[in-house]
Amino acid sequence: MSWRDLVENRWAIYALLFPFFVPYSLKFVPGLSQIYDLVNVFKLLAILLILFFYITRRRLSKVMLLIFSFQGLLVLSSFLNGLREFGDYSDLLPPLGLAMLVEMGMGTEKSKVLSSLFHILASLTVVNFFLTLLYPTGLSFASLYTQIRNPLYFLGQDNGLVYQLLTLLGLNYLLVEKQAGAGTVRLISGKYAKSFHPRLWIFDLIAFVTMLIVGSATGLMVLLLFWILTRFRFVRGSRLVVWPWLTFYVGFMGLVVLAGSSIPWLSWVTELLGRDAGFTGRDLLWEQALSLITEKPVLGWGNQSELIAIWNSYFSAHNQILDIALRAGLLGLGVFGFLHVLAFRSCQRASTKMATLIFSTLYCFLIGGLMEAGVRPNHFIFLVLAAFPYLEDRGQHFHFNLGDIYRRHRHD
Repeated sequence: MSWRDLVENRWAIYALLFPFFVPYSLKFVPGLSQIYDLVNVFKLLAILLILFFYITRRRLSKVMLLIFSFQGLLVLSSFLNGLREFGDYSDLLPPLGLAMLVEMGMGTEKSKVLSSLFHILASLTVVNFFLTLLYPTGLSFASLYTQIRNPLYFLGQDNGLVYQLLTLLGLNYLLVEKQAGAGTVRLISGKYAKSFHPRLWIFDLIAFVTMLIVGSATGLMVLLLFWILTRFRFVRGSRLVVWPWLTFYVGFMGLVVLAGSSIPWLSWVTELLGRDAGFTGRDLLWEQALSLITEKPVLGWGNQSELIAIWNSYFSAHNQILDIALRAGLLGLGVFGFLHVLAFRSCQRASTKMATLIFSTLYCFLIGGLMEAGVRPNHFIFLVLAAFPYLEDRGQHFHFNLGDIYRRHRHD
């Protein structure tokens, strides 16, 4: 079997993808925790298999080169900081596996990777929705879950749910745009006819209702922003408007995260949003994170999720940028930033509806990261996809030959 046969075989794709999305809650349900551990072993085997087929292509994309570099810096930092736990390193593999599989799938005309990924997420999301209706405060039968910081739901903890939902919505919109099986309904006839895709509205509704029940302000903010960005195509002339949105992101990071409650009018604004100026204690975590970053600014402290000692416990930075700088230093943060600059530049140069959808999803991942730590594996799916709208439009080559990865390619 070649790599092309792999990504065109739907059942093989389902088998490889499902372990990446096994519900987190199974880990804490008596009688199912061993199944969860077994599936995680299969996930490692799936990643190794994906890596093997990726190598057999003898091509390395610019995006994957940067992703490997970013994860490699995390490995190096972890090793230099003396981390010896298997999980400190195995947690870095799922983003690589997903990114490689999606890229291989996009390299064929009959790719089934994205639709298979959507089917898995859609099925799990529907189950999560009904279980959330039955257990609105969290799964009471997950009795092995002893942490009390955040409620646990079928697909994860409260704020973490939005990243699964955002991935689902992003893929849903992309597949509808590609006309991959989504039907259109006309509300009225004549010149006032209005068409819509039921599948879009159904999963939008499920996502919003889920986060309303969970009560996650971060999740609702992310979903609302995604809905706005996908409903209005922000263009200037024939170009997608990208950089003003990034300016807003950087400005928000500077004003809220770095300056925090020291800004007089910030308290008034956050109270209107129903939050305190410290964002439920996050300002104290951000202050501690900045202090730790200054101690090891280059490569950071390694792949540790909870480094900040406060309130008689250990916490994460609750901010993606600070968390990356903590784990991989400013060097890792630079690679992460450069990866996104290339992705957004590709979307802007394409300025198609597909590019708008990919940009919107990526941007919402970043906005959610202002209040939550870590880079979700699903995030890397859309970093890989970001190259394709531009390349499909211009007909350029996306890959390097492994022997020519430093060869300069033609640019516009």
